[in-house]
Amino acid sequence: MDSSQKVATAIAIFLAIVMLCGGSGFLSYMYGYQRGNEAIYNQGYNQGKEEGYQAGYKSGFEAGYKPASEQETSTGYAVSNPTYQEMKTFIAQDTTNSMTYTEDGYVCVDFSAAVNNNAEAEGIRCAIVDIFHPEGYGHTIVAFETTDRGLIFIEPQFDREVELVTGKSYSQINNFTPAPRDDTINRFVVIW
Repeated sequence: MDSSQKVATAIAIFLAIVMLCGGSGFLSYMYGYQRGNEAIYNQGYNQGKEEGYQAGYKSGFEAGYKPASEQETSTGYAVSNPTYQEMKTFIAQDTTNSMTYTEDGYVCVDFSAAVNNNAEAEGIRCAIVDIFHPEGYGHTIVAFETTDRGLIFIEPQFDREVELVTGKSYSQINNFTPAPRDDTINRFVVIW
C-alpha cells in the first residue's frame, strides 16, 4: 500500500468515525429531545388539568352556593337533609295544610309543590313523590331524607307521616277515609 492509499484509508476511517459519532450524537439528541418533550408535556398537562379542575370546581361551587339576589328560594346547593326533628318542626310551622282542597283548583300536587318550595326556602331538601294507582289515577306527596331516620314520607294536606307499600291501598295502610276509587299503590317515584 503506498502513501496515497494510506492517506485515503486514514481519511476514510476518520470520516467513518466522524459520521458514526455524529450520527449517534444526532440519534441521542433526538431520543433525548423526544423523551424530554413527552415528560414535560405530560407534567404540564397533568398540572394544568388539576389546576383547571380546582378552579372550575371552586367557581362552580361559589356560583351555585350563593342564591342570586332575585331568587326567593335557595339553589340546590344551599339545601341539606334535615334531622327528623328539624323536618317535624318545619312541617308543624308550615301552613300549607291550611289551604282548602278543591277538585278543580287546589289539589294534591299543589299542596306538595307548596311544601317543597317552602322547605327549600328554609334550606331543607324536600322531594316530590308521585304515586301511581290503577286506571291512570295518581296522588302526590312529599318526602324528606332525614339524617337520623332515613326517608320519611309526608301527606302535605294533613301534615301526617305516611307509609308507601306497593300493592297496598294508600288509604288503608295510613288509616285515611277510603278513597272513592281504587288507590292501590302500583308504584311510586321520588323526585329530588
